[in-house]
Amino acid sequence: MTDRVDLAVVGAGPAGLAAALEADRLGLAVALIDEQPAPGGQIWRGVERAQAAATLGGDYLAGRAEAARLRASRVRYLPSTTLWHLDPDGELSLAHGGRTARLAARRVVLATGALERPVPIPGWTLPGVMTAGAAQILLKTAAAVPAGPTVLAGQGPLLWLVAQQLAAAGAPPAAILETRRTGTTAAALAHLPGLWRGRAWVMKGLAMMRAVARAGVPVIRGVRGLRAEGTDRLERVVWDGGSRAAATLLLHEGVIPNVQVPLALGLAHDWDEAQLCWRPRIDPFGASSAERIAIAGDGAGIGGWQAARALGRLA
Repeated sequence: MTDRVDLAVVGAGPAGLAAALEADRLGLAVALIDEQPAPGGQIWRGVERAQAAATLGGDYLAGRAEAARLRASRVRYLPSTTLWHLDPDGELSLAHGGRTARLAARRVVLATGALERPVPIPGWTLPGVMTAGAAQILLKTAAAVPAGPTVLAGQGPLLWLVAQQLAAAGAPPAAILETRRTGTTAAALAHLPGLWRGRAWVMKGLAMMRAVARAGVPVIRGVRGLRAEGTDRLERVVWDGGSRAAATLLLHEGVIPNVQVPLALGLAHDWDEAQLCWRPRIDPFGASSAERIAIAGDGAGIGGWQAARALGRLA
């Protein structure tokens, strides 16, 4: 037997929650499918019961209100559910608790979010090496922090956010190794008008960097030749011209859209030269190259949770 809904939303992060709640407000029959056991996606993971909420910041806590709205809505919420097949005509095959089910939707919104860009380095399979996002998940869901000296390496806002959150949790990193190229200030000046329009985000980034500096975390810039070394597990992080003892290495080189589902569907994609990734081809309302499929949030292009929420409502 196949259940039928007006809208099926895949992913319960900011975009998916916004799409489902807006459709529910408009009186549509909505199903919200998510592989995680609770709403929030990656950015708001475990927000309903986070033990370390005070250390995670205001952007994280904003998810509690959205999760509460979902619980109070008429949306058919399907947590811990895997989407294992999707037809372009809106028929979904789902798996939950060892059983399968089928769902037919007049329209589908894919809100599968972002994933960390995988960048392997020598020694990255050693125990003790993981992504910064994985460490953040442990902090959000279990208030767990790495034991022993921790080094963060890579670039991007999440690298600094995780460093700030670890410091606030009483486990400041032993060092941050920035792999971003140095000497790019002159090129950045061309973007000053946009920088001014987004000054609130600039100030937030500077505040994160100041918090890390107050925690006494050394920052080494322009790192090249990064590698992890050790016998049975990580013992040190080495780069051209330096090394540091470490029990944990957290890697991060930015985030990219999670396009696994739209690529599997054969939807049209374009190469994003600025972010160096594939992104689905959509119109301003999220409509894809398949008539019944829309895409919203960071899965369509990295913009952050506030943009994702707005795009979810539009889709």
